[in-house]
Amino acid sequence: MDIEAVDMIDRKIIDQLRIDGRRSFGEIGRYVGLSEGSVRSRYKRLLGLGIVQVVGMPNVTKIGLLEVHLSIRVRGATVAAVATALAEMPEVKYVAGCIGSYDLIVDARFDSHPEISAFLSEKIRRVPGIESIDTATTLEVLKDTYLWAGFRDPVTRPTRPHPASGTS
Repeated sequence: MDIEAVDMIDRKIIDQLRIDGRRSFGEIGRYVGLSEGSVRSRYKRLLGLGIVQVVGMPNVTKIGLLEVHLSIRVRGATVAAVATALAEMPEVKYVAGCIGSYDLIVDARFDSHPEISAFLSEKIRRVPGIESIDTATTLEVLKDTYLWAGFRDPVTRPTRPHPASGTS
C-alpha cells in the first residue's frame, strides 16, 4: 500500500465515516469541499486499496460479551506464522504485529468466562511459537474513538431552511 495514496482530504473523508458510517457522500462532500461524485470516487479507491472498511462496531461490554486483550511474545517460529494461526481463529477479532516488549497484540471476544479459559488453556497453547502471553479483560469501555489527531474538526451538518420560514 502506498502511504502517499492517502491525502488530507482522504483522511477527512475517513474521519467523517468514522463519526457516522451511514453519512451520505453528499454530506461528506459539503464538509470536505468536494462534490458527491468525487467523494464516492475517493471512497471506492480507498475501499479498493483496503484502506477503509465501514462496519458497525459494538460496545462489547454493553451487549454482554467479554473481550480479552493478549500481548504475546513469539519464540521458535516466525511472528507471521503465529499471527496467521491466531487470525484464523473465529474468536480473534484483531491481530497486530508490534515492536516493543511484545511481538503481537491480539483482541478476542467470548460469551463466557469458561470460553476464555478454554481458549487460553487449550487453543492458544496449540499454536507453535508462543512463548508467553499477558492477558487483560475489558471490564468497561470508557472511550472508543478512531479519529486521526489533527483531523478532528467538528462535524458540520448542512443547515436546511425551515419549510415554513421560506428563507434559505
